[in-house]
Amino acid sequence: FEVDDAVPAAAVLATATAAGAPLLVSAELFDAYRGAGVADGHRSLAVRLRFQAPDRTLTDADLRHARQGVIDAVEAAHAAHLRG
Repeated sequence: FEVDDAVPAAAVLATATAAGAPLLVSAELFDAYRGAGVADGHRSLAVRLRFQAPDRTLTDADLRHARQGVIDAVEAAHAAHLRG
C-alpha cells in the first residue's frame, strides 16, 4: 500500500487484521520503501497476509473476497492505494 508518511504502519496492520477476520490469521509488514515510483511525503508498505480456515480448505473465491476486503478497508481508512 502507498500511504502518507504520517500514517503509522501499525494502524495499517490493525485495519487489515480487523477487515480480514475471521480468515486472516496474520498480517505482517515485511518492507517499507520510499523512493522512485512513490509520491513525495508517502511510503510504500508491503504487507504479507496469511489466510486460513480451521475447518476447510479455502477456495480461490474465498481468498479473492477476503483479500479485496482488506484492500478496500485499508484504502478507505488511510487514504491508501495499492501499488503495482
